[in-house]
Amino acid sequence: MRPVDQLDATLARYFAWSFVYPWDTPDIEERLGAAQRDIARQGPEAEPPVVDESNLQRSFDRARAACRSLAQVIVEAWALTDDDASLAATKRVLARADRLGVDVVEMDAGSAEAIRLLRLFVRHGPQLTRRQRERCAAVATLLPAPELHHAAELSDLLVEIARAADGAMADALLSEDDRLPPLGEIPMLGARLADVVDAGPTHAARAVAIDFLARLEPREAAAPALRRALRLPSFAVRARALHALSTSEPPVVNAADLVHVLQDLVAHPPPFTLSDDEHEENERMMADGVIAALEHVQPPQAEEALLDLIDAEHETVWLDAAWATEALAVAFPETAAAMVDHWLKCAHAHQRVWALAALRRLPLGIAEARLRLAAADPAFAVRDSAHAQWLERFDRVYPVRADDLPGAALLEGPASDLFLSRLAVVHGRVREARRVMGRALLAEAPDREALVLLLQLIGDDTDSGEPSFGSRDEGWATAVVEGFGPKGVEGLCALAARFPEPESFGWMRRLGDLVERGSIAIESAGPLRALAAQQVASDDAGRVDDSIRVLARIGAPAELLERVLALALDDDFGAADARGLVVSWPDRAIDARLASEMALALAERDWTRLRYAARIALERGAPAARVIAQRVLEVAENEPEAAEAAVECARQLRAVGTLDDAWALGVLAHPDRPLFVVAARVWAGADAVRPALEAALSSRARQGSSAVEAALALLRGEPHLNPRDRRLAAILDLAAPPERAELVCAMCIYGAPHAIVARHLEELLVSADPNVTSSLVGVALWLKSPRARALLRAVLPRICDVELRADIEDVLGTGPDPYWAEG
Repeated sequence: MRPVDQLDATLARYFAWSFVYPWDTPDIEERLGAAQRDIARQGPEAEPPVVDESNLQRSFDRARAACRSLAQVIVEAWALTDDDASLAATKRVLARADRLGVDVVEMDAGSAEAIRLLRLFVRHGPQLTRRQRERCAAVATLLPAPELHHAAELSDLLVEIARAADGAMADALLSEDDRLPPLGEIPMLGARLADVVDAGPTHAARAVAIDFLARLEPREAAAPALRRALRLPSFAVRARALHALSTSEPPVVNAADLVHVLQDLVAHPPPFTLSDDEHEENERMMADGVIAALEHVQPPQAEEALLDLIDAEHETVWLDAAWATEALAVAFPETAAAMVDHWLKCAHAHQRVWALAALRRLPLGIAEARLRLAAADPAFAVRDSAHAQWLERFDRVYPVRADDLPGAALLEGPASDLFLSRLAVVHGRVREARRVMGRALLAEAPDREALVLLLQLIGDDTDSGEPSFGSRDEGWATAVVEGFGPKGVEGLCALAARFPEPESFGWMRRLGDLVERGSIAIESAGPLRALAAQQVASDDAGRVDDSIRVLARIGAPAELLERVLALALDDDFGAADARGLVVSWPDRAIDARLASEMALALAERDWTRLRYAARIALERGAPAARVIAQRVLEVAENEPEAAEAAVECARQLRAVGTLDDAWALGVLAHPDRPLFVVAARVWAGADAVRPALEAALSSRARQGSSAVEAALALLRGEPHLNPRDRRLAAILDLAAPPERAELVCAMCIYGAPHAIVARHLEELLVSADPNVTSSLVGVALWLKSPRARALLRAVLPRICDVELRADIEDVLGTGPDPYWAEG
């Protein structure tokens, strides 16, 4: 039979990847032979020392005698009924046991004295010093494992440890899996520990009790108490309870338990774990408990909660996006596959790593293609783990193929031997070797193979730092564009196509910066234009503002007009850039289309769409749009809802001279007209209309709303209206709550005294009308006087608007009480 401590040359070939550099092609048998020759030159090993059995036996006898003496002292200490005398005796016993050191292992495991010694330690633990408690835990670790001969004593010990929340003593008893006897054989122990879980007296006591319950099988009797523990605001207790429920044999976790825990995690992030190793262990137990539970129950609400946890981006160590994706893979493989696809498309390697744990759990049919993609990833951290998974699944090394690499389409033919040998360096473990290779490849521009190899270096942001967004135009991307020209742009576009996430501040933003700085010339931007147009036109596109920004600088294809126009007339991400792109669209034929959009929106009373269509069409100077804009002003005379669209139309008509100061003065002379708000907003700050606005301050027309608009225009104009002006107090008394809130906020920004606004502030802050409270978000920042801060603190509990309350809490430096007992 072959000795087990010798390497088999045939088997060693399968593990060569783990100890041989990628650029080496070693002869395994030769290397093993050299190692054996080195061992032979070292000569025979020294003989092991001879153990004197008689001395060893005498040492055992002395230790047993000392332990018998210690047991007698324990009996005497246990018999004491006076607390002070018992404490003093316990300290003496501790000192004696501590002096014995490892000899204490010779105590009789079948006697009650060892258990009673621990009970004395627990009983008097609060009166001992920190150092003494540490010595107690050390002695407990060395004592022999208790046996079931004294089940009642052992049961009392475990319950007392739990009630005292003596975590150190519990850790000592639980330090080894077989240190405690089968706890399920101790009568009533599960019920007694369940009582501690319910009654406490503290969350720490509950946590220790659950640690003991986790060693007890079966756990059905304790399941109700564990389920109630899932509702307690202690993360440590909740993590242990879920872990105990989900790892029980048979499992006693149910769907409602799991859904409650996950949904509560979404709403209440775990305590900050980096401040305490114990908190990190709690997180790990929660993570393992959720995954174990999902192996038995798969409620649909859990799927939604896990996706919400990914979106929440809580600061955690274990309960991060990688864990949530892995949990999805356990119970919802199709959803997990979509998340794996998302992570593998991310520009940053640390996010692509988040896909790997889930990949390991996905079924082979779903995982194989994604595993191939990860195995060809530019980042070593992703690629190395994917190779290991491939070996586990298929029992063979992943066959590296040039066709799988980002940018492989740039190669004009099969990869050369030189390319493959260099790829081994680029994919190697030595960072300095990769950097040296990168500098050598840059010098070989415009060679296509060199460019593809460089893309592998750039695609690992842990080395390249790309995509970068510094103020200076430097970095690998800039060097590639300058060295390889149009082909370099095509290569970077290949990276952006392979890693299109995140939708904002990713590769598309980096390429847009290169265009903006002139590194990418317009004549070389064809691949970038095609890529940006593809992303904008995609049906499942999310945020496309970076792609729109790129197209606004290099021009968009004509066939993209419908999609860009739809974005421009909406109010979503990228809409502002899309409007700018449509304004600069070279085809004048779209002016008629924009005028038609204005007319249709006006007919349907879609004021938001009308406002954006008017802005684009009037900025382009479309003649028909000016006619429709005039019609919008007429409609606004009778429909106050059209005010925002009318303001946009008037602002653009004023810019082209269609409306002048005389028109504004004519409107402002009649505060009872709905168009008053349009003229006041568009001509705010204009000297020509200031007297008319001043006169309107005393108007009571339109329930005081015209006076509010005049006051806002004067406050925001130059020079500012003094916020102490007495007329403002009268306006506030007359105005409706939404207008009053807007005026109060403006007055606070411009320094109104607390005495003027205090009465109105208190009423408005506690309003249940979102039209009122939305205007006050941010006002707390301007309320700096002690009396103003006192007012904010007084009304804070009564504020209904969640966003407004959070804003004020942030300014005051206060916040809601911590949800978790751990803080």
